[in-house]
Formats: sequence, structure tokens, C-alpha cells
Amino acid sequence: QCGKLLLVDLAGSERAQDCQSNNRERQVEGAEINQSLLGLKECVRALDQSKAQGGQGQHVPFRQSKLTMVLRDSFLANDKVKIVMLTCICPGMSSAHHTLNSLRYAERLKEKGH
Repeated sequence: QCGKLLLVDLAGSERAQDCQSNNRERQVEGAEINQSLLGLKECVRALDQSKAQGGQGQHVPFRQSKLTMVLRDSFLANDKVKIVMLTCICPGMSSAHHTLNSLRYAERLKEKGH
């Protein structure tokens, strides 16, 4: 029997207003991070809808990002697959907005049953 372990650092959601003072390269990187997180969320949503329809007819947009293309096999594998999301948060008040966003994102994924 063979197993596979994928560890993926999703980085952090980069709010555009927080990145305005960054150089162009960092702004582009922040936009790419957000695009990957959105792609992941859309795939989870489509997979959830597909399960609700008995696995029929729902297109899953894995090609939206490199992240979702890498994770494709894990999402489509059988019931033995376990997907775990660890969320790193900072308890300080100065990070409260980022912490809430991270927890909300993790909760949305959790609600989808993955």
C-alpha cells in the first residue's frame, strides 16, 4: 500500500490596501496568492455541489491556479483521502483583521466537508 503526503503553504491573503506601499513585485505576488486562494475556494465549492448532485455534471475549475492543479488528485481520490487545513494566527490586536480573515477562510472550507 502506498501513500502520499502533500504539504502546501497557502501563504497569507494579501489585502490590496496593505500592499500599496510594497514594490511592484510584492504587489503582483499578493495578487497571485489571492488568485490561488480564490481558485481553491471555487474548487471546494464545485466539488461540494457535485457531491450534492450525486457526482454528476459539475465542472471543477482545477486549472484556475497552479495550486489547485497540484491538489487535483487529492480532491478527486476516494474516501480514504484526508485533507487538513492548519491556520496560523497571531493573537495580537494589531493582527486581528488578518486573523479573522484566516479563520473565516478556514471555516468556509470546513463547512464544505473537506
